[in-house]
Amino acid sequence: MGTIQIKRGLSTNLPTSAAAGELLFTTDTKCFYLGNGLGLGLTKFENSVQLTNYLAGKSDIGHTHISDDITNFNTAVDARITIQKGVANGIASLDVSGKIPTTQIPSTFKEAYVVADIPARDALTAFSGMHALVLDATADVTVEAGGAEYVYDGTTWQKISELNDLDLVINWEDIQNKPSYLGSFLNLPDTPDTYTGHAGKIVAVNAAGTGLEFISTVVSDVDGGSF
Repeated sequence: MGTIQIKRGLSTNLPTSAAAGELLFTTDTKCFYLGNGLGLGLTKFENSVQLTNYLAGKSDIGHTHISDDITNFNTAVDARITIQKGVANGIASLDVSGKIPTTQIPSTFKEAYVVADIPARDALTAFSGMHALVLDATADVTVEAGGAEYVYDGTTWQKISELNDLDLVINWEDIQNKPSYLGSFLNLPDTPDTYTGHAGKIVAVNAAGTGLEFISTVVSDVDGGSF
């Protein structure tokens, strides 16, 4: 029985085109090529071994990569972050101290004003939480002299302090860490325990210098002398 052979040769001698349906085989790379018509490129068919080797080096359809495996990943991410800094719907940037610049902080959280007087305060475009230091607040009937600080509560200005005279009325029971009320001289830690038997005496520092004691007005005989 005869053998039917197709056109064959080395891959370096492979023509760039062949007649439509003409089959070619490269004896060194073991690949088949099919002609598509004169002037048109060949269609290449790999053998099964080559196809298996090619597929072995390919990733599955669903897979993950670490950033080190992605070319130019860090540079691309850094560039993306840079263009989003300090812009609308982007991200806040930090200054050299690691803090958000005041230009990127909403006015609600940062703005306080120093104004000359109450009319200047009232001319401000106020928002809830705004602070204003009024240097001359005497137009406020509650301020006798000097300035005052105010905060806007969303409806009106509320005074929170005065620069000069601020009268405070504090009840004794409202003072924290106050000393206990002794109530009597005898309750002091360095005084006698009782008044009994000390009528007409005066208080003096004792000889040891450690406390007080009752003593007679005259502590010894008084010699009037001679003439």
